[in-house]
Amino acid sequence: MSIRLIAVDLDGTLLSSDGATVHERNIRALRRAAEKGAKIVLASGRSLVMMEDAAEQLGCVNYIISSLGGTVTDYATRKILDEKGIDPDKRRAILEVLRPFKPLIEVYCDNRIYAEQAILTAHPPVSDFDFLRARYDDAVEDLETAIGERMTEKLDVDFIPDDETMELIRTRVEALGDLCVLAYPGDGNIEISHIGATKGNALRFLCRHLGIDAGEVLALGDSDNDVDMFEWAGCAVAMARASTMARQAADRVTGSNNDGGVGQAVEELMDQIGDR
Repeated sequence: MSIRLIAVDLDGTLLSSDGATVHERNIRALRRAAEKGAKIVLASGRSLVMMEDAAEQLGCVNYIISSLGGTVTDYATRKILDEKGIDPDKRRAILEVLRPFKPLIEVYCDNRIYAEQAILTAHPPVSDFDFLRARYDDAVEDLETAIGERMTEKLDVDFIPDDETMELIRTRVEALGDLCVLAYPGDGNIEISHIGATKGNALRFLCRHLGIDAGEVLALGDSDNDVDMFEWAGCAVAMARASTMARQAADRVTGSNNDGGVGQAVEELMDQIGDR
């Protein structure tokens, strides 16, 4: 069976470590795959607005799975095909859990990212990705006033001081029910989304929409949030520096993101790519 769709994570996978640059080898390989008929899908925890630059660098993207699967978008038309969000009452309950710990809270809503100015000031950017993300943050005085009754795609919680605090936050948020909570010990980060908003679920939806079977899907990633996508796709490829869970779930391992590992994997599978 041929590969008809390629789903690619961004950070640590498609993008170099600066969080912004797509390696030339990746561009060449994915464009060649698209020419052979494969659908190219970007799948990330980022908001869509933070994914558009990578999509433009590639020049061959058909669909975007953003906010961990909270939104599936037809990139050419910008039509939203599927949404799974956190309702306002549940978002308020999450914020009540988070606020005593004083982390940086970023709320993804309508393809924008909201954060309170006072917290942004208290947690200035320290890494390349922090500086990149700060370009897209809408600084507001109060999250509740800014977002109101709109649905939330995802919450990013950053600058958690230690793993013990992270586990406490994760446990309390999970107790609210119907949420997907991904904690990253050592990174001081937690991602919170609707329980059904995962990359794997979004990929399944999109493939049903397109009439593509799991066995016709190639997925590439590096993180724990790529695992359910790996478990469903017919072929899963982890990056050289992928997390332990991602490597265990993958069928093969490719080069690093800084060395064009996505392009390497696609090149190796090129004879299987495209409609037959």
